[in-house]
Amino acid sequence: MDTAELTRKILDRRPRENAPLRIVQAGHPALRRAAITARDRLEPALLLELADAMTLTMREAPGVGLAAPQIGLPLSMYVVEDRYVAEEGEDPEDELLERRPLALRALLDPVVEPLGDETVFAFEGCLSVDGWQSIVPRSRRVRLRALELLPGGSVSEVDEEHTGWTARILQHETDHLAGTLCHDRMVPRSFVEEGYTARYADLGEAVRRLGLAGEITQLGEGEVVLRR
Repeated sequence: MDTAELTRKILDRRPRENAPLRIVQAGHPALRRAAITARDRLEPALLLELADAMTLTMREAPGVGLAAPQIGLPLSMYVVEDRYVAEEGEDPEDELLERRPLALRALLDPVVEPLGDETVFAFEGCLSVDGWQSIVPRSRRVRLRALELLPGGSVSEVDEEHTGWTARILQHETDHLAGTLCHDRMVPRSFVEEGYTARYADLGEAVRRLGLAGEITQLGEGEVVLRR
């Protein structure tokens, strides 16, 4: 079955056009395969339909990103969006992690390159490992090169730098395209049911209570960034 046929099959599994797609869970082989290049792989109309369906699925989950392998399609593509709105008395954790709104984008064949010498430690979850999180070290700053899918079905080359939470989202979704889950990169022993993450908002508390070791122990109280 070629990519277009598989895409059509996945889309047609929905009981109705505006229903979300099924998000596959850890153990599904699509999550462990390297994705194939997306450029010129699908007709523009089918690519737009896929992007729309993935966006709806991401929003209903809800999440801030969804990669094609997460719906069982080994295609180098993902959608990202963070509808975060900073309110008065902003969450200190969001400020530490430099969380900012991220407009909806559909990206094809992305390459994400870490920049600089700063590593950020934070709890991270995945829609394909539902209900669980772990502390994952990520580069604070990255370079993104990709093709962005435009509303009419054409694509535009992008070459950008991103920092903070947006950089984390891009690294997470790009990992999916290589068959890597975020928990593969976790600080050992930091895998927890998501209800426990509030208890460890201060990562120092996680170090003490979960017996964490390694570079995370070099963080000062209330810190999340390690400079090498």
